This record gives sequence, C-alpha cells and structure tokens, in this order.
Amino acid sequence: MDERSAPCKALVLAGGGARGSYQVGVWRALMELDWHPQIITGTSVGSLNGAMFVLDQYETARDMWLAIRSKDVMELPEEDADLSALHQFLRSVVKAGGMDVTPLEEIVERVLDEDALRAAPIRFGLVTVEQRGLKPRELTLDEIPAGRVKDYLMASAACFPALRAREIDGVKFLDGGYSDNMPTGLAKRMGADELVCVDLEGVGITRPNLTGLPTVMVRSYWELGDILHFAPDTARRNIELGYYDTRRAMGYLRGCAYAVSCDAQSCADAAAFHAKFERVQKAVREKYPVTLTADAALLLAKMKDADLAPLEAAAEDAGVDPAHYYTTHTLCDAFLAKCDQARMQSFAPLFEGSADAARAALAALLPNTFLQALVWRTLTTPEAELLPEVTEHESV
Repeated sequence: MDERSAPCKALVLAGGGARGSYQVGVWRALMELDWHPQIITGTSVGSLNGAMFVLDQYETARDMWLAIRSKDVMELPEEDADLSALHQFLRSVVKAGGMDVTPLEEIVERVLDEDALRAAPIRFGLVTVEQRGLKPRELTLDEIPAGRVKDYLMASAACFPALRAREIDGVKFLDGGYSDNMPTGLAKRMGADELVCVDLEGVGITRPNLTGLPTVMVRSYWELGDILHFAPDTARRNIELGYYDTRRAMGYLRGCAYAVSCDAQSCADAAAFHAKFERVQKAVREKYPVTLTADAALLLAKMKDADLAPLEAAAEDAGVDPAHYYTTHTLCDAFLAKCDQARMQSFAPLFEGSADAARAALAALLPNTFLQALVWRTLTTPEAELLPEVTEHESV
C-alpha cells in the first residue's frame, strides 16, 4: 500500500489536567511501534501535549512532566500557610475568577514555536469554549489567527472555575472539556480514517464517538491521580502506565491491570496457572460452599484476561506495582513477594480439608484476601499435594 492510499491516522488526546503525563507514555509507545499520525486533536492538557507531539518534542514533554509541580503550573499559597492565609488565598481566587496560571503560560511560551507548529507535517486541532453561552469552538491551526496559538492553547486548558478563563480579543474562553473532552469529531472533520484515542477520565463532557471510524481506545485500569496535583513521582508512574497500556491496546501485551508478555512461554504459563487455579478453587468450593464469595471478588475486579484474571486481581490487592513489564512467571513471583505469607498460611486448613465452620466463614467474609490465598495455594503447592477433585459421584 503506498502513502497515497494509506489510511489517515489521527491521535485524539483527552483533557485531564495533571493526568496528562500518561499521554507522554502513549506517544513513546506509538513511536516505537512505528504508528505515526497525520492528525492530532486535543482538549485541555491534551492540546498542550498534542502541540509538543506535533513538534516531535518527546524529550521536552517527558522532561517537563518529570520536573513540574503544582506550584510550577499555578499560583498557590505557601505550603506552610496557616488556615487564615489559606482562606484569604481562596477568597482571592474566587474574586479573580480562578487561580492564576501564569507559570503554565511561561512553560507554554518556552516550549512552543508557533511557526514550527504551523510548518509541521502533522495537522493539529484543539477545542475550547466561549464562556458566554458555552459556545464550542473546534479549531484547526488554519482557523487560529497568526500569533494566537499560545492563547488558544491556554484557552483550551482554562479549567474554570479552578483556573481563570482566558480572554482573547475581548472574548473569554473556557476549557474545551465544557464541550468535548475527546474531540473525535474534529479529527474526522480534519480527514481522519482511523483513530487512537487516549482517555484520562478527566472532568467535563466526553461525547460518544459517533465517527464510525476504526478506533483504538487507550485508557488506564489504574487511577492516575488528582487532576490539579502535579508531582514528578506520579508523572513517572503515569508515563510508564501509558506506555504499557498502549502496547497492550495495540496487541503487543496481554493482561488488564498489569503489562504481561504475550510470548509463547508466558502464554503457556498463564494457561497452566489458570487450569491449576480452577482445580484448587473447585476442590475448596465443593467442600466449603461458603467460599464462593471469592468468585464474587474476582467478578468485581473486572479483569478481562481470563487466564490471568485471578493472578492480576490478587496482585492488585497485594499491592504489586503495575508500572513494570512482567511475564506470567515474574508476575507470580511479584505477588508472592508482596502477599502476607502468614495470612495466606492461615487458610491452609481449608485447602487441606480440615477447617471448621468458623474458618470457612472467615474466608467468606474476606473474599479478596481469600482470593489471594487461592492464588498463593496455586503457586506454592505441587500438583501431587493438591486435594483430588471431587467427582460428581462423590459429591452425591
């Protein structure tokens, strides 16, 4: 397929404040996978990130996100301010119509070259909203007057009432999230044939994708932090999550909460784990039906990868770090290193068939912990030591 007949790819970047660091990891993964958009549209922080991506400023974006703190983006009271000073600050914010974002404007001024943006091969569009009447404005670069790109980027990110409205030529503008936090329609209007959308689950209106275009959605299983709390450690974690989530969405990883290899050995290990887990769970469930609550815990976890679901749910509950690459084997090891071994051992009588009603009731009352125990038993017990499966004849 030559370039003239290749589908026009568009990257759509949602708004979400400080969660925007996640999109830097997405961009890194897309570039590694040789997925290059011809169009980028964004709302709020998505438009700010999008402008840097159009300019091929991955390192600049990454370094900025790994350095900025909340005080670098907006004027905040001193951390040791007393209650009266804080109240005075909040009153001034309300009176001013939102927090001062001069620090953010200085960052945008430093990293944005409007001439280079207009000359770039990737076409760019953003969303903002006129404060009066909440009139949406979906604008391509060609529709933004010369010398005004920075102003419209700041307008797109004016998360009112927390942040001040942006005034341009006597008109006040608000965050594009007041109209469309995921501008898929703008991408289609600009000529897109297929979409990769990055959702930060920010505040605002996220309209349904009615474009009818092939779409890959990149979204984190994990919470990405407060939208107004900028912190390097959170940004570092979010960048890694965005990277792995993109590789998974593109079919290069498996798992749901964790980034797990989909090579042949890891997949074989996952299938073997699942089969053994099912055997452990069935043996306990047949003898102690009250432990069925572990099934409910697994259902509520909403893990979509069936073979890995119990392991991922247990790893999450045990506190295994999601911002890493795993094989099935190393994820098992990470869970065993994190889980409370003594707590897991306390459920041993259930697996050995010697538990009393009180122990079974405790397992029922602690479904997440017992699910961990089921996974622990699966990983630590040789096949020969497992209780034999209860046949239909024996259960009668």
